[in-house]
Amino acid sequence: SNIDVYCADFAMKKTILQNATYLFISNFAVRLLTALATILVARYLGTEQYGILSVGLAFGAVAGYFTDLGLTHTLIREGTKPNADIERLLGGALKLRLLFAACTTIVSVILIHLLYKDPMLRNAVYYIVIPTVWGGALQGVGVAYFQMIEEMHYVAAIRIFSTVITAGFLLLGVLLQWPLYLLAIGYGMSSLIGGIVSTRLVMHRVPSIGGFHKGLLNNLMAFTLGGLLVMSIPQMSLLVLQRVTTLKEVGYFSAAYRIPGLLYQIPGTIAAAFYPRLFHLGAVNPNEHVKLSGRELKFMSIASGALVLPFAFYPDVVIKMLFGLDWVQGGSPVLAILAWVVVFQGINYPMADALTTKGFQSIRTGVLVIATISGILAYITLGSRLGAIGGAVAALIVEGVMFLGYTVFNSQGWQILKIGLPTSMIALFLTTLLTIILKYLSISHWIGIVSAPILYIFLVVVIDPEVKAEIKRSCITLSQKLATIGKKDI
Repeated sequence: SNIDVYCADFAMKKTILQNATYLFISNFAVRLLTALATILVARYLGTEQYGILSVGLAFGAVAGYFTDLGLTHTLIREGTKPNADIERLLGGALKLRLLFAACTTIVSVILIHLLYKDPMLRNAVYYIVIPTVWGGALQGVGVAYFQMIEEMHYVAAIRIFSTVITAGFLLLGVLLQWPLYLLAIGYGMSSLIGGIVSTRLVMHRVPSIGGFHKGLLNNLMAFTLGGLLVMSIPQMSLLVLQRVTTLKEVGYFSAAYRIPGLLYQIPGTIAAAFYPRLFHLGAVNPNEHVKLSGRELKFMSIASGALVLPFAFYPDVVIKMLFGLDWVQGGSPVLAILAWVVVFQGINYPMADALTTKGFQSIRTGVLVIATISGILAYITLGSRLGAIGGAVAALIVEGVMFLGYTVFNSQGWQILKIGLPTSMIALFLTTLLTIILKYLSISHWIGIVSAPILYIFLVVVIDPEVKAEIKRSCITLSQKLATIGKKDI
């Protein structure tokens, strides 16, 4: 019996690790390619036109969510149940997504016409939003299906393909010196192409998609509102700042915010890999659910802390290297603040998923409502007075509100924090002090950039025996695989 439990636990960890690896490779590759393409476009367009493009991308991200409205979560929830009717689930999800896409297109056209009077801004938003809506509708079915069956390598393939198309469009546009509107069209069309490929992959695996599954609608409203708020919080920064400060400040904020967005993809892959398994344990084994939530929090917070330090303490080096000297004065202080958003996200997402996968999505949604209202007020107040720096502080306020809410309104919140948080926070505090000392002593910034994450990981391993055991186990497994490959070659 004990051997069976151990084997099941090992198999679960192996599956999660493999899926996390696939998602890490895809998400990091996607974000890296997107960031590189964005940097080229930002340098090419300049702050004002890049600010226009950023507004269009933010509107497109918000509009794209309305083709999902929480269907991904209900599809995974229903699809992980025993004897799930996959064909009807996928048929219903596809029908609903196409219906949502049609409605979203109509509403978006009306809103864009009413909100944006500048012809260049209005046209850029049109060219990005309309194809993005339909591409997101099609692409989302494939991503949700392969995440549901825990075959994340297909999720990786879909995302990487779509991003390569996007990066190719943008690189071609910069080389050929396309005007802004052609670059906007490239963004939108790449999403549509990715959606078509995603749908073809699903239909190849499940050719008999059809019918409708009513389970998709169960508690959909809570997921709809919650997902909308999760998606809107990063985008509302640009949409609100565009109303209260200059496009130049929006450009600085958007450029700096791209970097935390890329960094979070590394710990974020851990959350996506844990998600289907947490849904299963939330229904059948509450005690193990708490333990697994704590383990997710531990590894996400550790990964987040390691990533943040170089960007928080040496932002001028990063901004100069990526965007050029002209962006340093306006972008460096913004990045120094926004980098800490990644630490909060590494804590908040596991805490939020712990609620969702136990059936408390309505509580998560309530916290998000409070955070969104707080964020809008903060962005208006601070953004109008401090521009991009005010927006960065507002982003931290939003994450802080979510942290308090997910902890206080979860009866097991403190227990999960106790399992997952002490190691990373102690190591982060000590590493921060040592990094400040290095800067005070005017030690080379390259030494600080390299040494900070290395020192942090060293302290984590020293402090936490579980992390040390996981690293040792991974090394043994890797050596065994290499030995097996060597024998086969012989």
